[in-house]
Amino acid sequence: MPSAIETKNVTRREILDMMNEKEKFEQQLKSLGEVLQSHGVGMDEPLVDDQDFPRNDIDVHQIRLIRNRIICARNDLKAIMDRIDKSLNAYFTQMNHNEPEEHIHNGHCSLKPDN
Repeated sequence: MPSAIETKNVTRREILDMMNEKEKFEQQLKSLGEVLQSHGVGMDEPLVDDQDFPRNDIDVHQIRLIRNRIICARNDLKAIMDRIDKSLNAYFTQMNHNEPEEHIHNGHCSLKPDN
């Protein structure tokens, strides 16, 4: 069963809007990563010490919230990239269906079949 994107006409504006949304997620991920770096941690470092107590050199609660936001932003980024991919495929498919078969565009060239 085709997705909703594959069955409706996709406009160039919709694709550009999705790409702007993708850039926002990428910027958000960059900013959140910088916050983690400012605390001296990343996504994988333990938040407990050797005795399994919360580390006292960092704000564990804030780090956990930031890590959660990063995971959510990564998932959102992956979803929007998937939507962009499907939309681009649908857009170019509908563009190909709108062109006459005897006049096919290839890049900057126009290819006509030999008669």
